[in-house]
Amino acid sequence: MKHLFILNAFAGKKSSVEELKKKIASLKLEGECIVKVTKEAGDAKRIAKEYISSTDDFVRVYACGGDGTANEAMSGMVGLPNCALGVIPVGTGNDFVKSFDYNADDFRDLEKMSRGEVRTIDLLECSGHYAINTISVGYDCAVAKQAQKIKRFPFMTGPTAYKIALLYCLFSKRRHTFKPYADDVLINLPQGYKTQMMCIAGNGKFYGGGFKATPLADFNDGNIDFVSVPTISVLRFATLVGIFSKGEHIGHKRAGFITHKKCKKLQFKNEKSIDIGLDGEIFNMKDPIITVVPSALKVIIPEVVKEGCHKECTVLRD
Repeated sequence: MKHLFILNAFAGKKSSVEELKKKIASLKLEGECIVKVTKEAGDAKRIAKEYISSTDDFVRVYACGGDGTANEAMSGMVGLPNCALGVIPVGTGNDFVKSFDYNADDFRDLEKMSRGEVRTIDLLECSGHYAINTISVGYDCAVAKQAQKIKRFPFMTGPTAYKIALLYCLFSKRRHTFKPYADDVLINLPQGYKTQMMCIAGNGKFYGGGFKATPLADFNDGNIDFVSVPTISVLRFATLVGIFSKGEHIGHKRAGFITHKKCKKLQFKNEKSIDIGLDGEIFNMKDPIITVVPSALKVIIPEVVKEGCHKECTVLRD
């Protein structure tokens, strides 16, 4: 067995990389241990793929960063059988681990992760790209894209940029004309609504920094958890944010306009190409199609024995 730690130098605090290196050095691991620090976008994918492909041994890959780092590392691992991904959530967006019934600190504990179980989860696929957590179109995708632009300004942190983008897009990016199809059946807008605000395809339950958008999603059920929200007023949106954040919007009497479906395939049709966000990474596509890939990735769950733990994934052995 081998251990590959991929550290995102741009995630979290500047001191995180050095702190992680010290913690990794103190671990008593069986087999080879390699530490790599990313320097630019795409490095995590390249590092994971090259290292895993160079050996027949089983490789435990630890992506140390946010959800973007996890997505990159995962993208380099898809299709390779001799590996498992451990997500160490030390970035600004750490939604993936929230769907498991563990404390985020358990995932940040390198000792627990190095001894953790290996399980399988589904992935979402879209035009050759993969998402480990969520895929979205519409308002929230526009927010992610705008936040990336705002982060380029001096002294602008990730959380602050996201809050500014959230407000800016609330007034300028709420109306979208794409039409969603679930398993080839058009999802009509509720009566009285003319445009879509946002749609989320969930593999995990959380996105956007803690919003429980797809509360019925299951990493191992072979389905896409689809939620569609038509364009509503700013005032109505503001009054329902709390319900949406807690994951109480499905079937809620004040949110009857929200559509929820379980499906195997999603397509978004539009006259022009649209932006689509895969774990926050933005792509521009024409009529994108999303499918679920069952049991496509092995993941590492921290070694924590607790009552009522997440039991929806299949336990494997290295």
